[in-house]
Formats: sequence, C-alpha cells, structure tokens
Amino acid sequence: MIKPLHILTPLFAAALYGCTPEKAQIIPADQLTVEHSISTNSIHIGDPVELTVTAYYPTNATVTLPPLEKGKDIVVQNRDWHDEPREDGLMQTEFSFKLTSFRVGDHLVSTNPISCTLDDGTVLTTDFPDILLRVESALTGVETNSTEIADIKPPVKLPAKFPRWPWVILLVALIAFLTGLIISKVWKKRPLEKPAPPPPPAHIIALKALEALKNRRWLEEDQCDPFYTELSLILRGYLDGRFGLNAPDSTTEEIVREMYHANLLPVRQQNLLKEFLRQADMVKFAKDHPDKTAMQGAFDTTKHFVEETKNDPANQSDPTDRD
Repeated sequence: MIKPLHILTPLFAAALYGCTPEKAQIIPADQLTVEHSISTNSIHIGDPVELTVTAYYPTNATVTLPPLEKGKDIVVQNRDWHDEPREDGLMQTEFSFKLTSFRVGDHLVSTNPISCTLDDGTVLTTDFPDILLRVESALTGVETNSTEIADIKPPVKLPAKFPRWPWVILLVALIAFLTGLIISKVWKKRPLEKPAPPPPPAHIIALKALEALKNRRWLEEDQCDPFYTELSLILRGYLDGRFGLNAPDSTTEEIVREMYHANLLPVRQQNLLKEFLRQADMVKFAKDHPDKTAMQGAFDTTKHFVEETKNDPANQSDPTDRD
C-alpha cells in the first residue's frame, strides 16, 4: 500500500523529530513497478470502494491491467486513468476504480498479472497486488448461518387508501365547469349581427321611381321614347314585386294572360294595364309618338294603378269584382 503523503516536508520533519529525512524512492527504469491504495478492505454489500493502481514503466511502452469484473464478487462501477511523465524518465499511469460487491465473503480483486509491452515487442509483467476485499452482510445483528426458522410476524395494517374515482369525478367536473365558463364568456362577447331591415314595399319603390321620372322633365321636353321605356320598366318592376309576376322578362301578352288566369286584378284594371303596355310597345317597336297629353295620361294612369293596387287592405280592390 502507498504510504500517505506527509503534510510536513522531510527536512521540517527531520528537524522536529530528530531523524534523518526519508530518501526518495528509486524506481528501476527497465522494469514495470506497481503500487496501489484502497480506501477500505471491509465493506457491506453494495458499499463503494475506491481503488488506485499506479504503474511506473519505460516511456516507450504501453501498460495493460487485467479485467477486474468477477460476477457479483467484484463489480466495477467506474473506471478512469491518466498518464503523466516523470522527472526520472519513466512514464506513470494512475488507474482509478470504483468497486463494490454483492456477495458475502472474502474476494481477491484480481489474480491476473499486469503487463507492459515495449515498442520492440518485449513484454514486462508483474503480479497484480494481493488485494483482499471482505464483504459482510448488511443485516446487522442477524446470524446469517443460523438454521432456525423465525416465527411469522403479525400482519401490519396498511393505511387506508383513498379511492381514485372521486378524484376523477372532481377533475371531470372541474373541466366541464371551466369549459362552460369559457364558452359563456366567448358567447357574451360575440358580435351581435343586427337583422337587415325588410325591403321597402313594391308600391313605395314604384312611387319613388315615378317621382324621379317626373323630375327628369322628359315629358316637358317631349322625349317620348325614353319616357315610355322608363315608365314601362317601373310598371313591370312593380308587377314583379307586388304580384310575383316575371314581368320584366315577359311580353305584354304573357303578362296579360298570366294576370287573367291568376285572377289578380279586376277586369277594369287589367284593361288599363293592357292598354298602357301596348301603347308602350308601339312607342318602342313601331316608333309611335304620342303627344304630351297622352304621355301625361300614361303617367297618371300608372301612378293611379300603383296607388290603387298597393298592398294595403284598406285601399286594395276586391279581385273578384269583375266589372
């Protein structure tokens, strides 16, 4: 075993104790020299042991240690080493092991030799240090070799275990509560869409369009063609919105025939509508040119027709009144 390092220098120790200082150890330059140190030789099962093996050998060589693992007898938990050149021209390698054992008894760490191979192939060997590791049982105060069977120990009452299902119910209830709370807050903060106002009645649209036509002064300027074209579109749009007829895309005969079969208007109003539509067709297709009086009459007749047939029960004529 390596002697522990002195804290005091050799000269100071010699002066203090009156003895001569220890001479420096001389290591042969052509041999393999091994020293070791171990933290303890006696452990309980599983306790760690620190083992250090230091090898001194020529610089042109490589040192090899035998494997130390021996099943449960010797277990290597960690291994490390480092090389360091010495001032005397030798190379020094220090191997550090962390060992333990899981089997009670006395165990030799290793019985295999340590070898050192020189560059020229020469092999130097030396015995592994005689290291005995004594492993004792961790069951202190128990006779491990006793053959007597111990009596059965009485049962130990375990602490009551709280069941798991109440926690699951509480967790589910908490998740449901938080989900409902989040949904409620999001629902309250949602942008409210205002319902679109209902479209104005067909007669309001038609009367506004007639007023706009009057303001264009086509009647005063005797512009017959655009006047009758616009007046016809206003009336057809009113028939579409008021009675659901496809008047904008139908001919005069189709409109009259459909209103007759549907019995939507009295005969008098049907005749007025038929006369106006045919007059508008004459202006559009036959290039007829009524005078201002006829144009004014067509305008008044259309306006009167809208006001008379608007969707108002108080003013609407009875469709069954066939004059």
